[in-house]
Amino acid sequence: ITYATALLTEKSSNEVVLKAMGRAINKTVLIAELIKRRIIGLHQITCIGSTDITDTWEPLEGGLTPVETTRHVSMITITLSKKELNPFSSGYQPPIPAEQVKQLNDF
Repeated sequence: ITYATALLTEKSSNEVVLKAMGRAINKTVLIAELIKRRIIGLHQITCIGSTDITDTWEPLEGGLTPVETTRHVSMITITLSKKELNPFSSGYQPPIPAEQVKQLNDF
């Protein structure tokens, strides 16, 4: 949270992209919401999807064949931007009202 907030405030970056897969998705959404409540005027676009990941397990004993499993994993990409993003994008969220934002110097 601190790094992303610093990028948007001190480093003059216009946007931050948060990406997560699987169980990390809920933490990433929480982080995005916390950042939006610390910096005024952040636009958001959220993209969701899934990908297949293949794991290969090598046998511990000789003469056995490796086992491959493929799992279908959800993923999310959240873009937070100080500049206006495409409001017609299906995952667009406008900035939250300024009165709901508690800026960093208020902590």
